[in-house]
Amino acid sequence: MLDIDLATVAFQVFNFLVLTALLYYFLFRPVLASVNERTEKRKQALEKIEADRKAAAKLRAALDARLSNVEEEANHLLLTAREEARLEREHLIHETHAEVERILARSHLDAHQARQQYHQEFQDELLDAILEISTLVIGQVTPQGVHETLVERLNERIWEMGRSEMDRVRAFRRAMNKRAPTAYVTSALPLSPEQQGKLARTLTALADHNVQIELTIDPALAAGVRVRMGDMILDDSIAGHIAALREQVAGTLQDRLHHEPA
Repeated sequence: MLDIDLATVAFQVFNFLVLTALLYYFLFRPVLASVNERTEKRKQALEKIEADRKAAAKLRAALDARLSNVEEEANHLLLTAREEARLEREHLIHETHAEVERILARSHLDAHQARQQYHQEFQDELLDAILEISTLVIGQVTPQGVHETLVERLNERIWEMGRSEMDRVRAFRRAMNKRAPTAYVTSALPLSPEQQGKLARTLTALADHNVQIELTIDPALAAGVRVRMGDMILDDSIAGHIAALREQVAGTLQDRLHHEPA
Protein backbone atom coordinates (compact mmCIF):
# COMPACT_ATOMS: atom_id res chain seq x y z
CA MET A 1 0.00 0.00 0.00
CA LEU A 2 1.03 3.52 -0.69
CA ASP A 3 2.08 5.38 2.24
CA ILE A 4 0.39 8.79 1.72
CA ASP A 5 1.23 11.52 4.06
CA LEU A 6 -1.99 13.45 4.39
CA ALA A 7 -0.28 16.30 6.08
CA THR A 8 2.12 16.66 3.21
CA VAL A 9 -0.68 16.45 0.68
CA ALA A 10 -2.69 18.98 2.61
CA PHE A 11 0.31 21.24 2.80
CA GLN A 12 0.92 20.90 -0.94
CA VAL A 13 -2.73 21.65 -1.70
CA PHE A 14 -2.59 24.63 0.59
CA ASN A 15 0.57 25.86 -1.11
CA PHE A 16 -1.07 25.39 -4.53
CA LEU A 17 -4.14 27.35 -3.49
CA VAL A 18 -2.01 30.10 -2.04
CA LEU A 19 0.09 30.16 -5.18
CA THR A 20 -3.02 30.18 -7.32
CA ALA A 21 -4.50 33.02 -5.28
CA LEU A 22 -1.28 34.96 -5.48
CA LEU A 23 -1.05 34.39 -9.22
CA TYR A 24 -4.68 35.42 -9.64
CA TYR A 25 -4.42 38.61 -7.62
CA PHE A 26 -0.97 39.67 -8.67
CA LEU A 27 -0.70 38.34 -12.21
CA PHE A 28 -3.90 37.14 -13.88
CA ARG A 29 -6.22 39.78 -12.43
CA PRO A 30 -4.09 42.77 -13.63
CA VAL A 31 -3.63 41.01 -16.94
CA LEU A 32 -7.36 40.35 -17.24
CA ALA A 33 -8.08 43.96 -16.25
CA SER A 34 -5.62 45.16 -18.86
CA VAL A 35 -7.13 42.82 -21.43
CA ASN A 36 -10.65 43.98 -20.58
CA GLU A 37 -9.56 47.64 -20.75
CA ARG A 38 -7.93 47.07 -24.09
CA THR A 39 -10.98 45.17 -25.25
CA GLU A 40 -13.24 48.09 -24.18
CA LYS A 41 -10.98 50.56 -25.92
CA ARG A 42 -10.97 48.47 -29.03
CA LYS A 43 -14.74 48.22 -28.82
CA GLN A 44 -15.03 52.01 -28.48
CA ALA A 45 -12.54 52.46 -31.31
CA LEU A 46 -14.59 50.10 -33.46
CA GLU A 47 -17.78 51.94 -32.55
CA LYS A 48 -16.15 55.29 -33.42
CA ILE A 49 -14.84 53.85 -36.66
CA GLU A 50 -18.34 52.58 -37.44
CA ALA A 51 -19.84 55.98 -36.58
CA ASP A 52 -17.24 57.72 -38.72
CA ARG A 53 -17.93 55.28 -41.52
CA LYS A 54 -21.65 55.97 -41.30
CA ALA A 55 -21.01 59.72 -41.18
CA ALA A 56 -18.67 59.42 -44.14
CA ALA A 57 -21.23 57.36 -45.98
CA LYS A 58 -23.91 59.95 -45.20
CA LEU A 59 -21.61 62.80 -46.27
CA ARG A 60 -20.71 60.93 -49.42
CA ALA A 61 -24.39 60.40 -50.16
CA ALA A 62 -25.03 64.11 -49.63
CA LEU A 63 -22.06 64.98 -51.84
CA ASP A 64 -23.26 62.56 -54.48
CA ALA A 65 -26.73 64.12 -54.34
CA ARG A 66 -25.22 67.61 -54.50
CA LEU A 67 -22.95 66.66 -57.35
CA SER A 68 -25.87 65.18 -59.20
CA ASN A 69 -27.62 68.58 -58.93
CA VAL A 70 -24.58 70.70 -59.78
CA GLU A 71 -25.17 70.51 -63.51
CA GLU A 72 -28.85 71.32 -63.09
CA GLU A 73 -28.03 74.27 -60.83
CA ALA A 74 -25.36 75.44 -63.24
CA ASN A 75 -27.81 75.29 -66.13
CA HIS A 76 -30.40 77.14 -64.06
CA LEU A 77 -27.89 79.85 -63.14
CA LEU A 78 -26.80 80.13 -66.76
CA LEU A 79 -30.38 80.46 -67.96
CA THR A 80 -31.10 83.03 -65.25
CA ALA A 81 -28.01 85.04 -66.20
CA ARG A 82 -28.99 84.91 -69.89
CA GLU A 83 -32.53 86.05 -69.10
CA GLU A 84 -31.26 88.92 -66.94
CA ALA A 85 -28.83 89.92 -69.68
CA ARG A 86 -31.63 89.83 -72.25
CA LEU A 87 -33.91 91.95 -70.08
CA GLU A 88 -31.10 94.42 -69.40
CA ARG A 89 -30.32 94.63 -73.11
CA GLU A 90 -33.96 95.22 -73.97
CA HIS A 91 -34.19 97.87 -71.25
CA LEU A 92 -31.09 99.63 -72.57
CA ILE A 93 -32.42 99.48 -76.13
CA HIS A 94 -35.77 100.87 -74.98
CA GLU A 95 -34.09 103.67 -73.04
CA THR A 96 -31.85 104.44 -76.02
CA HIS A 97 -34.83 104.62 -78.38
CA ALA A 98 -36.71 106.82 -75.90
CA GLU A 99 -33.73 109.15 -75.57
CA VAL A 100 -33.34 109.31 -79.34
CA GLU A 101 -37.04 110.16 -79.66
CA ARG A 102 -36.69 112.87 -77.02
CA ILE A 103 -33.65 114.33 -78.76
CA LEU A 104 -35.41 114.27 -82.13
CA ALA A 105 -38.55 115.84 -80.67
CA ARG A 106 -36.50 118.52 -78.91
CA SER A 107 -34.49 119.17 -82.06
CA HIS A 108 -37.69 119.37 -84.11
CA LEU A 109 -39.21 121.79 -81.60
CA ASP A 110 -36.04 123.88 -81.49
CA ALA A 111 -35.95 124.00 -85.28
CA HIS A 112 -39.61 124.96 -85.41
CA GLN A 113 -39.12 127.69 -82.81
CA ALA A 114 -36.01 128.95 -84.61
CA ARG A 115 -37.95 129.01 -87.87
CA GLN A 116 -40.81 130.87 -86.20
CA GLN A 117 -38.38 133.36 -84.66
CA TYR A 118 -36.69 133.87 -88.03
CA HIS A 119 -40.07 134.37 -89.70
CA GLN A 120 -41.13 136.76 -86.94
CA GLU A 121 -37.95 138.81 -87.25
CA PHE A 122 -38.22 138.81 -91.02
CA GLN A 123 -41.87 139.86 -90.88
CA ASP A 124 -41.08 142.63 -88.38
CA GLU A 125 -38.26 143.95 -90.53
CA LEU A 126 -40.37 143.67 -93.66
CA LEU A 127 -43.33 145.41 -92.03
CA ASP A 128 -41.13 148.17 -90.65
CA ALA A 129 -39.55 148.72 -94.05
CA ILE A 130 -42.89 148.66 -95.90
CA LEU A 131 -44.63 150.96 -93.44
CA GLU A 132 -41.69 153.35 -93.26
CA ILE A 133 -41.65 153.61 -97.02
CA SER A 134 -45.43 153.90 -97.07
CA THR A 135 -45.32 156.71 -94.52
CA LEU A 136 -42.74 158.61 -96.56
CA VAL A 137 -44.66 158.12 -99.79
CA ILE A 138 -47.98 159.08 -98.20
CA GLY A 139 -46.36 162.15 -96.63
CA GLN A 140 -45.11 163.26 -100.04
CA VAL A 141 -48.39 162.78 -101.88
CA THR A 142 -50.86 163.74 -99.14
CA PRO A 143 -52.43 167.19 -99.72
CA GLN A 144 -52.23 169.74 -96.94
CA GLY A 145 -55.98 169.57 -96.63
CA VAL A 146 -55.67 166.04 -95.22
CA HIS A 147 -53.32 167.35 -92.53
CA GLU A 148 -55.76 170.11 -91.61
CA THR A 149 -58.61 167.60 -91.53
CA LEU A 150 -56.67 165.37 -89.13
CA VAL A 151 -55.90 168.33 -86.85
CA GLU A 152 -59.56 169.32 -86.82
CA ARG A 153 -60.63 165.74 -86.19
CA LEU A 154 -58.31 165.57 -83.17
CA ASN A 155 -60.03 168.63 -81.73
CA GLU A 156 -63.42 167.00 -82.28
CA ARG A 157 -62.20 163.76 -80.74
CA ILE A 158 -61.11 165.59 -77.57
CA TRP A 159 -64.50 167.32 -77.30
CA GLU A 160 -66.19 163.97 -77.82
CA MET A 161 -64.20 162.59 -74.87
CA GLY A 162 -65.74 165.28 -72.70
CA ARG A 163 -69.18 164.06 -73.70
CA SER A 164 -68.79 160.27 -73.75
CA GLU A 165 -65.73 159.44 -71.59
CA MET A 166 -66.15 161.60 -68.49
CA ASP A 167 -64.68 158.92 -66.21
CA ARG A 168 -61.49 159.02 -68.21
CA VAL A 169 -61.51 162.82 -68.26
CA ARG A 170 -62.00 163.02 -64.48
CA ALA A 171 -59.16 160.55 -63.91
CA PHE A 172 -56.95 162.63 -66.20
CA ARG A 173 -57.81 165.85 -64.37
CA ARG A 174 -57.05 164.27 -61.00
CA ALA A 175 -53.71 163.05 -62.31
CA MET A 176 -52.91 166.53 -63.68
CA ASN A 177 -53.99 168.34 -60.50
CA LYS A 178 -50.43 168.98 -59.28
CA ARG A 179 -48.71 169.17 -62.64
CA ALA A 180 -48.04 172.14 -64.88
CA PRO A 181 -50.58 171.76 -67.70
CA THR A 182 -48.21 171.71 -70.67
CA ALA A 183 -49.22 169.97 -73.89
CA TYR A 184 -46.39 168.63 -76.05
CA VAL A 185 -47.70 168.77 -79.60
CA THR A 186 -45.94 167.12 -82.53
CA SER A 187 -47.24 168.04 -85.98
CA ALA A 188 -46.32 166.84 -89.44
CA LEU A 189 -46.62 170.39 -90.74
CA PRO A 190 -46.49 173.79 -89.05
CA LEU A 191 -49.76 174.81 -87.36
CA SER A 192 -51.31 178.18 -88.00
CA PRO A 193 -51.92 180.51 -85.04
CA GLU A 194 -55.64 179.76 -85.40
CA GLN A 195 -55.01 176.00 -85.23
CA GLN A 196 -52.71 176.39 -82.22
CA GLY A 197 -55.24 178.59 -80.44
CA LYS A 198 -58.11 176.22 -81.10
CA LEU A 199 -56.05 173.25 -79.96
CA ALA A 200 -54.99 175.13 -76.81
CA ARG A 201 -58.63 175.94 -75.98
CA THR A 202 -59.68 172.35 -76.56
CA LEU A 203 -56.89 171.02 -74.31
CA THR A 204 -57.67 173.64 -71.69
CA ALA A 205 -61.26 172.43 -71.58
CA LEU A 206 -60.02 168.85 -71.29
CA ALA A 207 -57.64 169.61 -68.40
CA ASP A 208 -59.90 172.25 -66.83
CA HIS A 209 -56.77 174.40 -66.53
CA ASN A 210 -55.06 176.87 -68.84
CA VAL A 211 -52.74 174.79 -71.05
CA GLN A 212 -49.46 175.90 -72.61
CA ILE A 213 -48.46 174.31 -75.91
CA GLU A 214 -44.93 173.28 -76.91
CA LEU A 215 -44.97 172.62 -80.65
CA THR A 216 -42.53 170.35 -82.52
CA ILE A 217 -42.56 169.73 -86.28
CA ASP A 218 -41.85 166.13 -87.38
CA PRO A 219 -42.41 165.33 -91.07
CA ALA A 220 -42.17 161.61 -90.21
CA LEU A 221 -45.82 161.84 -89.10
CA ALA A 222 -46.68 162.36 -92.80
CA ALA A 223 -49.86 164.27 -91.86
CA GLY A 224 -51.80 165.04 -88.72
CA VAL A 225 -50.81 165.73 -85.14
CA ARG A 226 -49.86 163.93 -81.90
CA VAL A 227 -50.45 165.36 -78.40
CA ARG A 228 -48.91 164.23 -75.12
CA MET A 229 -50.17 165.81 -71.92
CA GLY A 230 -49.28 164.05 -68.71
CA ASP A 231 -49.86 160.32 -69.17
CA MET A 232 -52.40 160.85 -71.96
CA ILE A 233 -51.37 160.53 -75.60
CA LEU A 234 -53.76 161.52 -78.38
CA ASP A 235 -52.65 160.65 -81.90
CA ASP A 236 -54.42 161.42 -85.15
CA SER A 237 -51.61 161.23 -87.66
CA ILE A 238 -50.87 159.14 -90.72
CA ALA A 239 -47.84 157.64 -88.94
CA GLY A 240 -50.04 156.78 -85.93
CA HIS A 241 -52.64 155.07 -88.11
CA ILE A 242 -49.93 153.20 -89.99
CA ALA A 243 -48.40 152.07 -86.67
CA ALA A 244 -51.82 150.78 -85.53
CA LEU A 245 -52.19 149.02 -88.87
CA ARG A 246 -48.75 147.49 -88.39
CA GLU A 247 -49.81 146.02 -85.04
CA GLN A 248 -52.93 144.51 -86.61
CA VAL A 249 -50.97 143.00 -89.49
CA ALA A 250 -48.25 141.72 -87.15
CA GLY A 251 -50.89 140.11 -84.92
CA THR A 252 -52.53 138.41 -87.90
CA LEU A 253 -49.18 137.10 -89.17
CA GLN A 254 -48.26 135.93 -85.69
CA ASP A 255 -51.50 133.96 -85.41
CA ARG A 256 -50.88 132.31 -88.75
CA LEU A 257 -47.30 131.51 -87.79
CA HIS A 258 -48.41 129.87 -84.54
CA HIS A 259 -51.00 127.77 -86.35
CA GLU A 260 -48.48 126.43 -88.85
CA PRO A 261 -47.84 122.69 -88.40
CA ALA A 262 -44.62 121.98 -86.50
